[in-house]
Amino acid sequence: MLDAVINSLQQKLQQQQLLSAMTWEELDEAAYLDYRDGADFDTDWINAYQKLRREGLTPAEQDQLQEWSRLAFDETIKASGSGDLAAYVSDDIDLIFSAHLLGLNDDFVNWLASCYNEGRLPA
Repeated sequence: MLDAVINSLQQKLQQQQLLSAMTWEELDEAAYLDYRDGADFDTDWINAYQKLRREGLTPAEQDQLQEWSRLAFDETIKASGSGDLAAYVSDDIDLIFSAHLLGLNDDFVNWLASCYNEGRLPA
């Protein structure tokens, strides 16, 4: 994954600007949650997650992952009021940054990262 994308995502998280205002204006939350729960998306997400070898992460990296995930969760719940949606976004951020730290190059993870880098939910 490109360092520029990761750096951009880190900045967006720190500035609480991971997702654009338009994302929230156009969001049909129920439809989006159904999409995320669908077999295609869920299978791709789980397959990418299973490729991670988290035992390769240092304690400092694990702490940083937890912080990035918390920032994503907090921003999403504040903007949407949805714990389910916030959990998905937080999990995505954890997957993206874990893959980066572990050097995993995965097309699905790269696609997730590009969606968030563009300020939108993956769909």
